[in-house]
Parts: sequence; C-alpha cells; structure tokens
Amino acid sequence: MADGPLRGVNLGGWLLLEKWLTPSLFAGTDAEDEYGFMRTPGAAEKLRRHRAEFLKEADFAWIAEHGLDLVRIPVGHWVFGEEDRSADEPELLGAIKELDWAMEMAAKYGLLVLLDLHGAPGSQNGRDHSGLSGKRNWYARQDFRDRTVDVLERLARRYAAADHLWGIELLNEPMDPRLWTLIKFYRRAYASLITILRPGTRIIFSDGFVPWLTRGAIRPVPDYPVIMDCHLYQCFYPWDQRNSIPHHLRKARHSRAKLIKWLSRRHPVIVGEWSVALPGRTIAGLGPDQITALRRDYAEAQQQGYAGAVAWTFWNYTAEERNEWNYRALVEDGHFIPL
Repeated sequence: MADGPLRGVNLGGWLLLEKWLTPSLFAGTDAEDEYGFMRTPGAAEKLRRHRAEFLKEADFAWIAEHGLDLVRIPVGHWVFGEEDRSADEPELLGAIKELDWAMEMAAKYGLLVLLDLHGAPGSQNGRDHSGLSGKRNWYARQDFRDRTVDVLERLARRYAAADHLWGIELLNEPMDPRLWTLIKFYRRAYASLITILRPGTRIIFSDGFVPWLTRGAIRPVPDYPVIMDCHLYQCFYPWDQRNSIPHHLRKARHSRAKLIKWLSRRHPVIVGEWSVALPGRTIAGLGPDQITALRRDYAEAQQQGYAGAVAWTFWNYTAEERNEWNYRALVEDGHFIPL
C-alpha cells in the first residue's frame, strides 16, 4: 500500500445505471435513468446481461495490479429487491448476488471496499445517478427515509464480518436545502449501524456539497470512525467555466488542500469522486497532445491536493468512452500517471 491516502476507483454504471456511462444500453429507448429503463421492453434481460459483462474478475485483478487499494461500489436502495416498493416505482432488479460476488473478488485481490448507497427511495437529489430523475421526494416522506435506514442495516448485517469492508456510505450526494432532515437521518443511521458493524468500520457521510454546513453532522463514538465525503469537480459550476488552466491547477493543488485540512480538524475526509474533466471553455482550442499533457498535469495537481485526505476514489473505473472519466483508459493511454 502506497504512502498517503488510500487510492481507489468507483465501480459506477454497474449496479446502478448511468446513461452517460453506458449509452448503448439505453439505445432505442427514451429512458434517462434506471427507473425509466426498467419500464422499457426486455429491460430485465438486458440489465442482467449488462451486469454480467460490464465487470469481470480480470477488472479486479487490473485494479489491484495498478496500485489501487480501494473500490467504492455504488448501489441503489433496490439492491436486495423491492417487494415493498411504492405503487409508482417500477419493478427494479435486485443486485445482491452481484454485490456478493464483488465482495468476494475484492477479498481475493486484496482490495478494500466502500459500500455506497447511491440511490434512495424517492431520490435524494433528483439526478439520474440516484436512479430517478426529477423531484427529491426522499426529504418529504418519512417512509422513504425509514426504507433507507433499513437497506443500510441489511447491508451492514450481510457484510459486517468481512474484514475488507472498509466502510459504508450512508447516502450519495444529497442535494436539497432541507439540511436538518438530512442531518437527522445521518444521526439515526449512524446510531443504528454502530450496533451492527464490526468495530473500526468507517461510516461515511456526504457533505451535500455544503461542507461548511454539514461539517460535524455526526458526533462519533469510540471504535466507529466518522468520515466526510467531498466530491471535488471543477467542470460543472458556473464559477469554474471561465477560469484559466493555471487557475484550475492552483485550485486543485492548493485550495483543495486547504479545504481538506480545515475539514479534517473535525473529522477525516475522503474525496469519494473526482475526475480529470475540465470545462469546455477552458480546454477549447487545445490539440490532442495538449489535452494529454493537461490531463496529466491536472491529475497530478489533484493527487497533491488530496494528500491530506484519508482516501480518494476516482470516478469512474471504466465507461464505454475512453474519456476523462474513464480511469482505466486514462492510465492505459498515458493520460494519468498515479503518484
């Protein structure tokens, strides 16, 4: 294991679909998310085939052979199957057999696992990567939050004895002004999981993209560390669109390090998602060789900026396109040099 943060990748687009990662799976449909996909003809058969083909044992071997320590595995609330689903939910396909297999593969190749509840009932962010685009009904319905705690408890019970279970993330990227609802959920889920998990298992909570407000949301008890997850992208926000390449590199290397240092005074931090994507305006006019050099520089700057975190996991391990989000392709093509 390398000095500094644990280094890893996300296994996104596998047990919870994201159209932009696997567009061919959605071809011929108007679906934008997994809920919509499961309402299309032949969806269950297509999804079973996708899960069988998207990741193989050789992928876990590659991850381990290339110096990574950790895999973050996103799952939906339907991972166990949804016999108690709401009337407006499609019949979502459980994925617990695939998750069991992933845990076995991680153990075989010496990888730690962070289980990440990526999609909650009703959606915690209204984005496609929660499984359901549109409204954020998770905040309005207590039964949705109850179901979320239930699936976290079931995951904890199933894998508590696995010594390579590094941690469980309570909820991915919640985005809503109703922060007190979120914080109360975090505290309830933490109080429940520490009665189930093996001592030392980390419980991770998302900053909700407002770390200065969610910092300290959970007060840890001995033997059950609490870690904040920050997702640090510089390609989406309006304030990043007009920034120059030197500005982006300084922000990645210095500003991110300062943020992590400040947050870490209260609790450890992981960078659960990051990439080498930059705004289109920033890279407009660059040639292929310049793009390659910039990706290397930006990857290096971010790795230096995240040195004070306890772990980072790149988004994503793989995708259909060999682009700035595809870790394996970036490494194979010489666009990303791990430090």
